[in-house]
Amino acid sequence: MRAGVVPRALVAAGMLLAGAPIGLATIGDASPGWAQEAAPDAGREQLQRAMTLQLRARSIRDLDETIALCERALREGLGEEDAELAHQIAASCLFQKANGIAAAVVDRARPDPRWQQLREIALNDLEKAIEHVPKLTEAYPLIYKLCLLPAGDRTQGLRAANKAIELLAENPPQLAEAYLARARFREKPEDQLADLDKAAELTPDNPQPKQLRAAMLFDQGKYAEAADAFRALIQADEENAAYHLALGEAMANIEGQFDSALEAIRRGIELNPKSTQGYLLRARLHASRENADAALTDLNQALEADPKDVSALLFRAEIHLFRVDAKAARADVDRALQIRPGLVAGILLRSRVHASEQKYDDAVRDMELLIQNDPKNVDFRLQTAAYHNAGDRPRKAIKMLTEIVEEDKGNWRALRSRGDALLSIGKHAEAIQDFTRALELKPDESGILNNLAWVLATSPEDQLRDGKRSIELGTKACELTEFKEAHILSTLASGYAETGDFETAVRWSSKAVELGEGTVKEQLQKELDSYKAAKPWREKQDTKEKPDVPRRNLLET
Repeated sequence: MRAGVVPRALVAAGMLLAGAPIGLATIGDASPGWAQEAAPDAGREQLQRAMTLQLRARSIRDLDETIALCERALREGLGEEDAELAHQIAASCLFQKANGIAAAVVDRARPDPRWQQLREIALNDLEKAIEHVPKLTEAYPLIYKLCLLPAGDRTQGLRAANKAIELLAENPPQLAEAYLARARFREKPEDQLADLDKAAELTPDNPQPKQLRAAMLFDQGKYAEAADAFRALIQADEENAAYHLALGEAMANIEGQFDSALEAIRRGIELNPKSTQGYLLRARLHASRENADAALTDLNQALEADPKDVSALLFRAEIHLFRVDAKAARADVDRALQIRPGLVAGILLRSRVHASEQKYDDAVRDMELLIQNDPKNVDFRLQTAAYHNAGDRPRKAIKMLTEIVEEDKGNWRALRSRGDALLSIGKHAEAIQDFTRALELKPDESGILNNLAWVLATSPEDQLRDGKRSIELGTKACELTEFKEAHILSTLASGYAETGDFETAVRWSSKAVELGEGTVKEQLQKELDSYKAAKPWREKQDTKEKPDVPRRNLLET
């Protein structure tokens, strides 16, 4: 053995720090990119110090010093064998550092709150390690695992997965894992599925590739194929409740398979009755058919299984709102917010409960709380403006909506909402301009078509009315809503009345009255009576601005 060179067995022993041994057989060739700047033996003293320090290293500082000594030795000059050893020691120490840091980030139920910064540090060390030793096999899986975390670098992760696949050909389980990771980084569905098939082929007894394949088919909207994939998983593990529930969800998206979906979900619930997942899924299925009673029964069962399931509480509140039971809805929302204070979905739903009771000031306060924490959220601002308008503060709504339009002239929702608010204060010309601009951006939106058609037919301002255009717009709105909406049929009738065709106006107005309910029906009847008397309908609102109420503490929930 040449003087000054430590045997490889001792180097390997020094690589056991932090419980992350690196097998020398996998390290391979050192990076050729480190230029020798001096005589071949000039850096041997630094290498000797690095090897000695590595053997007793017990801290990050020791590892950093060892790395620095190796890199200094390489710069000063080493022979070929010593240079390879210096690269190996530096790579080993860098990997040990990264592995220790990654332990606080990957595969932990409660990762360190600084996990994003820690991930960047670990990735930086890993990239340096593979600069020293490009075939450092253990580094690549750790890189792609870190990149799979939220907001990870897909390009970096894909590159690491590709290299792992190249180096792990003789290790089927790890190779399969690399294919699984690469499938999640790739963009083309066919490439993703090909990688998952390869992973399944390499580890036929491992269900994970098949599970991920079925989930990807579902995400791609290939519900029939996803259902077949879940059936195959069930054949291998019939007692797995999650497979049955996933099959039910896939079947629910296939026309004509509603009953089969219910049966699959029923079996999943039977296998795991203490889980809320099955009850929630079946409740959504019933809600999609507007079967509120069945949905409510399932949600009650879910909350029996877990009284603190916030998703079930908020969903049940939605069902109560659908059944016009604001008191019950509010109770569920309040309970959810006690469990999860500040939950955005809960505060949003509470604002809707307030609005259903026409407590628009309270609804606005909820939205202001959300805006305070997310001031640029356009959806929150649009909803707040809608509550202002509904609560007899149209001018305040117009101010908010104007700010949104100035920020984004292509926001058709803001234009449509501002048009509605302008109508409520009698500014018909300005409302027509907003509706027209919104319609250019969203030509098949029935609400815009209807409101523009209405003002063109019913405005008292002669120069603004256009009966022919109103009929065109109203007809399209009716077609889009399959002639099933009473207020839109009423608009079509008003257009015909404006042109003097009262016979057609009466026909459509009568149909609107048939479909109308409650106080709306009374209004529709008045319009019908007018058309029977051969009088067109005229309407101009002039909502008086309601004064603001004193603000309460926005932090109240």
